[in-house]
Amino acid sequence: MVEPSIHTIHLPSSAAEALATLFQQGIRVEIETGCTIKSLLTHQWGLPQDYIMGRISTLFLNGKPVDDMETAIVRDGAVLALSSAMPGLVGAVMRRGGFYASLRGGITYHETLQDASIRKGTITVKLFNMLIRELGPHFLAQGFRVRRKALPEGIRPQAEGVGAADDDVFIVSPPAPSGAAPDHP
Repeated sequence: MVEPSIHTIHLPSSAAEALATLFQQGIRVEIETGCTIKSLLTHQWGLPQDYIMGRISTLFLNGKPVDDMETAIVRDGAVLALSSAMPGLVGAVMRRGGFYASLRGGITYHETLQDASIRKGTITVKLFNMLIRELGPHFLAQGFRVRRKALPEGIRPQAEGVGAADDDVFIVSPPAPSGAAPDHP
């Protein structure tokens, strides 16, 4: 839900690739926190199981690689980075459940016993490589927040004269015409 005082910018879902830098830096989305990453991806965002398993091969939660999406809890204020396969040795080491995952054992995400109650909250989502094109339109349809100063040059004029550079703007694409296909994989 957008607060009335936050400036809203409407962009077509086709603008997702033009927002690549913004997606890589991170967008803020409202979710029900206290759930697992798997629940967030499937139940809240409606991503198909085969897409998650086949395309999202690298996940970071608060800067730590995640192997088990069914135990990693997403809390308010978390940063969740999603990527498809990354090339090279780094990609092989960081890949979820990959053969070389044991090489990063000391930095891998492990769930803690902190409070994980379910409630409305906001997380930062970062998308990388092919996921920008594939999931970007989904996030545009949902809407997300960013700082005005983070807007790409081509979009900044739509937020000129609206608050300070550190103020949030809400970016959303208009609803698809009735009968149109959904904007997610």
